[in-house]
Amino acid sequence: MVSKEHISLVEETEIVRMLTIRPGTDLSMPEVRSKAIEILEAGGVIYLPRSGFELSEREQELISNTSNILTRVPDVEDGRPTIIFDPAHGRIKKYHYVHVKGKMMRAQVKDTARPDLEVILSRYSKWGENVITQLFPSYKLALDRKRTTYRPISRSSTQSLHIDSSYGYPTQGRSMLRIFTNINPANQPRIWQLGEPFEPFVRRFLPAVRISKPSWVSSILAHLGMIDGTKTKYDQYIATLRSLGIRDKEYQQTAPRKIMEFPAGSSWIALTDLVLHGAMGGQHSLDQTFYLPADAMNDSSCSPLRILERLTGEALI
Repeated sequence: MVSKEHISLVEETEIVRMLTIRPGTDLSMPEVRSKAIEILEAGGVIYLPRSGFELSEREQELISNTSNILTRVPDVEDGRPTIIFDPAHGRIKKYHYVHVKGKMMRAQVKDTARPDLEVILSRYSKWGENVITQLFPSYKLALDRKRTTYRPISRSSTQSLHIDSSYGYPTQGRSMLRIFTNINPANQPRIWQLGEPFEPFVRRFLPAVRISKPSWVSSILAHLGMIDGTKTKYDQYIATLRSLGIRDKEYQQTAPRKIMEFPAGSSWIALTDLVLHGAMGGQHSLDQTFYLPADAMNDSSCSPLRILERLTGEALI
């Protein structure tokens, strides 16, 4: 049995299950690994109150003022734009654009700050991979480490409950396994809302989903290597379900949810295309994304891919 001194499980059967792993716990303990994979694949969240990733005093001072790192700080603080780091090439992406209140914006990092930020993000990416492979060693060979994201902008508005989709980077049926860490130098929490389980959400919106053939643009971009392959039906379903849920005002107002405050220094792990979530507040968080094939899971029937295939009655990849 896992000692209560090291691990605690709070059952939220109607909303979300959360596993809290106390500081000092050996993540390689079989009991911890077994419980962690059970909760993760069931659509729960793994919470590490003191995860161990820390910034030096110099690094905390650097990020304490956003104007130290960005050439332009947006007028509207809704958590974007973000800074995207490519672990494979060890550098921050220069041209990552997002919509911010109707405008196309990117996080333009100052040349003076770029080297230090890249050191932080590279260290975090490797640290996150180490935590994930300690907790889930059976995933190790199948994991595909993708982008590292830094969110230096404060969020003053609530993000809609949503599942993550692949955006311009198709997962082709793989789940999005992500570890998040709050590095706020002023000890402010990162606030999230966590929604209902994946299957009830899908059943609500699936009748409204209309899928068309992937556009020729997607095929060309994949051929040029600008995106990781063409979109599958799975990618289209996930993106459409996400959009339908976000646009449904009644759902956003009435859907069941749990509010969670993650203090500075804490980390949390989830399959974010399986867990409905939305940021509500906070500033300065990091996250590392991995793609996880359904067949690499302990129980592949729990994956979004297999759930969607069962509910639609068709193969989606």
